[in-house]
Amino acid sequence: MEKIAPRMSLLSTQINGDSILLEASVKVKRDGSWQPVDFESVKFTIHTDSVTKALGTASTNNMGVASLKVGKSQLEKGEDGFWNFGSVFGGNEAVEEGEAGLSIKGAGIAISGEKQDTSYSVTLRLFVPGTESVPIADAEVGFYVKRHFSNLKIGEGTTDENGEIIIDCPKDIPGNTQGNIILIGRADDLEEYGSVAAFMEKQWGVPLQDSTDRVERSLSGHLPPLWMVITFAILMSTVWGHYIVIIYKLIQLRKMKTS
Repeated sequence: MEKIAPRMSLLSTQINGDSILLEASVKVKRDGSWQPVDFESVKFTIHTDSVTKALGTASTNNMGVASLKVGKSQLEKGEDGFWNFGSVFGGNEAVEEGEAGLSIKGAGIAISGEKQDTSYSVTLRLFVPGTESVPIADAEVGFYVKRHFSNLKIGEGTTDENGEIIIDCPKDIPGNTQGNIILIGRADDLEEYGSVAAFMEKQWGVPLQDSTDRVERSLSGHLPPLWMVITFAILMSTVWGHYIVIIYKLIQLRKMKTS
């Protein structure tokens, strides 16, 4: 069987200024559409001017994406000041080998929050780290609250000449049982830097009420009356009991006919 050539891409997100999340996507074209190559190993590397160093291996998920998080302190840059990353898929019985590369510069990001009278203020700053940090201006930034399935967007804007942007965070966002929420500031596809994101946890949300024990049982509520639960259990036991008796009788009758 002829193998299919994959399409690979490599993306990065610099997180909180101290680590980088690498995401390699592996897909193949079948039946006119691009489909993920799932649960296969991808190797991640970093290249300097003369050396290729292994960073680690990760498996693709059901979307065909393999992710690896690395600390910036363990990474070496080339003479041009870029980190040069690579990702390699070794292929399998149906798909050929593939690879993708990415070169980015380091970017710094800082997020902070302050309580206001009627809301909370969130400040994000983007900059190029160094002896004298250089602000990253005119960068489009989105602000989100982390959720289980998809993040809730609460604001967006563009950094000023100081690399800063400030938004208001509403006070009525549901949090966990302690009222904690995780705020995310993210700038995507920056020229030379890739994506940059920062996370911050604050006790700014509305506490989630664990009220199961306090909910009264009623016909209109989530918990039915106890008498209804008991009645239902008795009726179901009676019905299944009749089924069991009938099956037992049929088995006995069949034995009598064959004997």
